[in-house]
Amino acid sequence: MCKYYSTAEIRKALECGKDTVLRRADREKWPSRPRQAKGGGNEYAFDGLPEAVQTAIMKAEAESTDSNLPTPHQGPSLESLNDKKRTVALARADLLQLYSDWLSRSKHGKKAEARENFITAYKGGAWSRILEILGPNVSWKTIERWKVQLRKEKSVVVLADGRGGANTDRAKMTEKHLEVVLRAVLNPNKPTISSALKMARITMEAVGMDFIPSDKTMRRWLEKWKETNFGSWVFTREGKKAWNDKAAFFIERDYSLIEVGDIMVADGHVLNFETLNPWTGKAQRMELIMWYDMASNCPLGWEIMPTENKLSIAAAFRRACIFLGKYPRIAYLDNGRAFRSKYFNGTKFEQTGIGGLFQELGVQTIFAWPYHGQSKTVERFFGTLHQLEQWVPSYVGNCIDNKPPRLHRGEAMHRKAYEGTGGRPLTMEETHVAVARWIDTYINKPQRGHLNGRCPAEVFLAGRGPGVDEDQLRHLMMVKEYRRITREGIKLFGERYYAPELYSRTHSVQVRYDMHDMSCIHIYRDGEFICTAPKVAKVHPAANLLGDEIHQAEFKKQVTFRKAQEKDAAGYVKGVLDSALEDQQQRMKELEVKKDEKPESKQPKPLTQAKITSIEAAKVKAMDARKDSPAYTPAAENPDILSELDKYEYLFTLAYRDGITLREADQEWMEYFETTDEYDNIKARCEQRKRFYARKQASN
Repeated sequence: MCKYYSTAEIRKALECGKDTVLRRADREKWPSRPRQAKGGGNEYAFDGLPEAVQTAIMKAEAESTDSNLPTPHQGPSLESLNDKKRTVALARADLLQLYSDWLSRSKHGKKAEARENFITAYKGGAWSRILEILGPNVSWKTIERWKVQLRKEKSVVVLADGRGGANTDRAKMTEKHLEVVLRAVLNPNKPTISSALKMARITMEAVGMDFIPSDKTMRRWLEKWKETNFGSWVFTREGKKAWNDKAAFFIERDYSLIEVGDIMVADGHVLNFETLNPWTGKAQRMELIMWYDMASNCPLGWEIMPTENKLSIAAAFRRACIFLGKYPRIAYLDNGRAFRSKYFNGTKFEQTGIGGLFQELGVQTIFAWPYHGQSKTVERFFGTLHQLEQWVPSYVGNCIDNKPPRLHRGEAMHRKAYEGTGGRPLTMEETHVAVARWIDTYINKPQRGHLNGRCPAEVFLAGRGPGVDEDQLRHLMMVKEYRRITREGIKLFGERYYAPELYSRTHSVQVRYDMHDMSCIHIYRDGEFICTAPKVAKVHPAANLLGDEIHQAEFKKQVTFRKAQEKDAAGYVKGVLDSALEDQQQRMKELEVKKDEKPESKQPKPLTQAKITSIEAAKVKAMDARKDSPAYTPAAENPDILSELDKYEYLFTLAYRDGITLREADQEWMEYFETTDEYDNIKARCEQRKRFYARKQASN
């Protein structure tokens, strides 16, 4: 039964106007009949339409989800084809339609010439999109074959490439095949695909599968499976860190919602070049601790140390606050051990009376997710810093594959060239200078992203604060150690520090200093500031005869200072001796009693009831105070305790050897110390001593 189409349906297939269809139908004498539906008009028989119009209608209905054309074709539908085959089928239909239109406009008897001209125009790029899809290897004979297939089947699907269909059933993998392949490939040991497929094939043979796919078939299936299961692929073969970096949903921050100084990000980076360790004299890769402003991408403060520790982080934070001119609202910290130190967060610090550093400054803390580097914007800065590291002579590479040749075996020529050109590790001062100069260049370079072409320095200066109290920062953030005052002053790192305020003192004090400026130290006792002690220079053994003016001036200065102390001490002693002499003379006079005189016996006056009541109350108060006081000297008042290890040894001896009940604060402190790494070094010895003291007490 022939199918009829209305003018509107033909117009939609040809993508033209209604009048164009009516004029062409009248000109080409399309067979028609009156249309019975509302609106009237004519409808045209499909078999009587030109081939170009038939092709256009079939293409339009193939692309539509509700085709009206009953076709005898029983093969796959257009939707069942893959994207490549579907695109080729539709492109062939378009070319066939153009071919039919071209021939319909040719003169009678000129069909052969028209066919050749059409192919020439096609290969010349008249229809570049179709040429790009089908390629130049299309002849008019091929198009005629497509026309016959389309007339016979009446479906655009027949124009699709049918190659490979014969092997579909033979190459089809079952669920068991897929399970074996995935078990072999999704292995945490991350085997290569070829070795995994080999193991899968061995497994299939062992379980007796009738059909074993080829490696190409399994690879094709794996690639297709990986496209829709990429997260499972990465998590299984590479782990959570790789999954987070490659497959997890990306959360994008809106940096326009924060201002300069709102969030400071901190992290550590091991420099990829060698620096001389000032404490050991050996070359090593130093740790760069950086505080970074999230809003302006501007480095604020840094410290370079052999290892990442809380002291270097505090020193870098202090410089960052001074440079920023205000305290940040949030400190965005790494998840490392040094950044989670109790020194910063104030937890379990009741024994010392020192709150967390950030708590005292009113700064909130956020810790980055573990192994989630993209959450810390400073990580991107460290990647850019590699530009500097590559130009340092002592560069060692940022991974094992990027090591310079001089570090490989057998590269004597490169090692000689390195030594011959003066290559050597940098000093700590040179490292600071190199990093500072590079940062100056970095912050004055325009950046994309949320800076929109502005420089970090430009954005930072617009939001910089008015300044901070440096004395408060010095009090909170300098390195803190305990030392005892001697006649030489205070010794620290092989140097002597002295100030007049330290004269005649012999007690323990807290010393605070900045590792970047060791010209002086600040001394406190019980939280009260005593003085700032400068470094004491050594004098020339024969300054007046062999030394220069500087040596002579230093010698004169120290001798003058010593004589002033001697004068002060002598004056004090003279006053004490004079007072003692007067007291002695008075006592001698009182002892001189005449032989005939007898001393009068004085009877004590009776005590009043009020006096008796007062004395009894004082006795009760003294007994209560003696009862509440500890049975031992507190650790804070023991001058021999200079470190936490000394304090633990002292309390351990009291508790286990002497059997004295410790105060609650001291017991809590011992429990805290037993969780530290320092206790792990003495844990075995302490456990042995506990057992010894227990046996001794049991025998008694």
